[in-house]
Amino acid sequence: MTDQQIDRRKSERINANLKLEVKVPREDGSLETATLETINISSSGVYFKSGHFIEPMTKLAMVMEVTVPGVDGSGKVDMAPVPCEGLVVRVRPETEVEDCDEYEVAVFFTNIESEGAANLEKHIALLIDDPS
Repeated sequence: MTDQQIDRRKSERINANLKLEVKVPREDGSLETATLETINISSSGVYFKSGHFIEPMTKLAMVMEVTVPGVDGSGKVDMAPVPCEGLVVRVRPETEVEDCDEYEVAVFFTNIESEGAANLEKHIALLIDDPS
């Protein structure tokens, strides 16, 4: 970030390589399920890698799998889903490029149920406490 750029994020982004299932709309109106990997996450959005260009302002339905502290208090972790919906706000490269193998897609969450949001917050807390 240069001196003239201002970071407008309200939530801290944390590097995280998580499994992310995305329902990507096709031109014919159907949905294609893609299993992707996140680059980083926050409580307000996700940044992920995609093998296909996804147009900015596209609405996506997604499910992330995150680790959360186990309920038994033993220090073990459990897997928990974070179902959510979001809007593509940025894609790099910014246009579809022939022979491009990987796009980076930023999504702002528009809907996340309270249980999913709680799971995401618990996962982020785990990452902050143990960034390894």
